[in-house]
Amino acid sequence: MLRVVAHTSAAAARKYYAEGLKREDYYSEKQEVVGKWHGRAAGLLGLSGDVDREQFAALVENHHPLTGEKLTPRTKEGRRVGYDLNFHAPKSLSVLYALTQDKDVLKAFRQAVSDTMTELEARAETRVRRKGARENRITGNLAWAEFVHFTSRPVGGIPDPHLHVHCFTFNATFDQTESRWKAAEFGAIKREAHYAEAAFHARLTASLVAQGYAIERRKSGWEIKGMPASVIAKFSRRTAQIERLADEMGIKDAKAKDALGAASREGKRHGMTFSDLLAAWSVRLTDDEKVQISKVCYERGQGGAERVTAGQAVDYAISKLFERQSVVERGHILAAALRFGVGETSPEAIKAEFERRQLIGRKIGDEHLCTSVDVLAEEIALLAFVRAGRNSAMPLGGKGRLSYSEKLSEEQRAAVKHLLTSADQVMAIRGGAGVGKTTLMKDAVAAIEAQGLKVFAFAPSAVASRETLREAGFAGADTVAHLMLNTKLQKQVRGQVIWIDEAGLLGTRDSVAHHGNRRA
Repeated sequence: MLRVVAHTSAAAARKYYAEGLKREDYYSEKQEVVGKWHGRAAGLLGLSGDVDREQFAALVENHHPLTGEKLTPRTKEGRRVGYDLNFHAPKSLSVLYALTQDKDVLKAFRQAVSDTMTELEARAETRVRRKGARENRITGNLAWAEFVHFTSRPVGGIPDPHLHVHCFTFNATFDQTESRWKAAEFGAIKREAHYAEAAFHARLTASLVAQGYAIERRKSGWEIKGMPASVIAKFSRRTAQIERLADEMGIKDAKAKDALGAASREGKRHGMTFSDLLAAWSVRLTDDEKVQISKVCYERGQGGAERVTAGQAVDYAISKLFERQSVVERGHILAAALRFGVGETSPEAIKAEFERRQLIGRKIGDEHLCTSVDVLAEEIALLAFVRAGRNSAMPLGGKGRLSYSEKLSEEQRAAVKHLLTSADQVMAIRGGAGVGKTTLMKDAVAAIEAQGLKVFAFAPSAVASRETLREAGFAGADTVAHLMLNTKLQKQVRGQVIWIDEAGLLGTRDSVAHHGNRRA
């Protein structure tokens, strides 16, 4: 996982350094975490090796860490001090390192972070506002302080293994064109976060596979193969605690859960040694679980996962993302490909394979947008079908006077009227969740079927069709996929009316497949 968190208070950043970045949830050998300087800008500032409090505080206050001079032109209240980019290992890897102290695992993790941060650094920009210009210029240099942590926040006074790195990246970059330090522009880096996360995991898993560890792909990421699920659950108490609180409070949004986590965390405990933690963790494990963990580490084979080539990964990403989108940002394609090929592909191989695909691309602002010839053809075919159907059919409500349920609002009545009086072959109703689309659907369907037509209801997902629509009274509702595969049903709907709920989730290719003698 990769999180990008902005810091806009110098005082809060100094406190974060002292109480968050420098402190672990137990006493290490030196009693605190030692940070390291990284980045081209750090070199330009004369920073290297260990991070100390004075250097960190100087940059937080927008001063040169060695001379004390003002660094970038503007220092004002609420100034963005920097961003904390934090990289997180999967729980199985955190547990593996905590219990075995395999130095190669830690080395692979830190190298993956370093390589990914260096790639992001190349995207660093600054604003250019001189002589009427309003653009961003790539500087390619940043300074960040890296802090490696090994545990999560405690639950009941005891933290769980949680290998993660904080890269506190300061809001300063050197503009070589203007020969001065300026505030950095992080927009491109934040937009690349989804790709950077996938690239980080690709690099990490590649290194672990080379060491002989096997990788097991999961729906939302990956884990070390052979690590018992029971062990992962036992050492995920903080996540379970937050999810439990979120359920109790009815919170579902991911950002709201993050805020809940920050508000509910226990204070760091500074009275335990690492030996104390190992003893506490060991008590939780059964003898069989201990044996399984030992096998993962000491009986490594060839590693790997199900073989996936870069070509297969890019094929999957293009097929998946263009299924329901006509235009996709380049970074999203690369990220999807890397996630699919985790443990088997590298960012470099994926990028090279992507370039060979010759997609149609255009840079709009700071975004690199892509589409394909096939998607473009599908869009053209769909638009042609819709346009050809304009004013080509009898209104579904017939010629009589329309009547509406008293329960309908003015907007709902207007929508029903549009459906019943339009002569277009394809019609659409657009509305947010909870505005009453299903309610007006009942009125419209009743009016249409009163004219002797039959309405067939469908939706892209099984939940929306076989649960939501059927519970609303549309007994025969089914998925669009069922319609596409059922030739008998296709004959039944011909000349009748097709109603697709949640049509915005339907891919263009599926929409094109519904051409024929139908009203939708």
